[in-house]
Amino acid sequence: MPTPDATQSILDAALIEFERHGIRRVALDDVARRAGVSRTTIYRRFANRDELVSAVIERENESLFADIAVALKNAGPQSNYYVEAFTLSIMRFRRHRVLNQMIADDPALAQEMLHQHYGAAVERMAAALRVIFPEGFAERIGAPVVNDLADTILRYAAMVLLLPSMQPVQTEDEVRAFATRHFLPSLPAALRSVSA
Repeated sequence: MPTPDATQSILDAALIEFERHGIRRVALDDVARRAGVSRTTIYRRFANRDELVSAVIERENESLFADIAVALKNAGPQSNYYVEAFTLSIMRFRRHRVLNQMIADDPALAQEMLHQHYGAAVERMAAALRVIFPEGFAERIGAPVVNDLADTILRYAAMVLLLPSMQPVQTEDEVRAFATRHFLPSLPAALRSVSA
């Protein structure tokens, strides 16, 4: 009988296999062997391979958003809060081996996953914004504005991460320049006159 921790072991094993071989090339037998469970145990928890992939991506995104929120909360005053938040988010995403590898190796899968989980991603980003904003700021601007900002951040992040660019957008300074030139002017109107 599998232990209650079997699900986490499966997700951990799948993450390692995805890092080593890419998401599309991983065999469930390899995940099962690494997790110390049978293939049947995997299928008891995940209806199919796609559900396992989604669960790993969701868990990693959740962890990544939480890390970004903590880093921004602890960063202190910045020249432009929105630009710095956007820049940090892009750079952290690019350092994540599996998520970044998925975009590099299989952009179609990345777009499919983004489409499938976009609503949850907006909610997660809005929750992270509520953590990183100064006390009372989210309440002052209101939930619809926070959600608009979360949506705007994700749309521009997808642009930077998934689409080619005539100008390089790889280094921190390049991402910051992109954010200043394109992202900042696109912010919801209620935020343009208010600084976080």
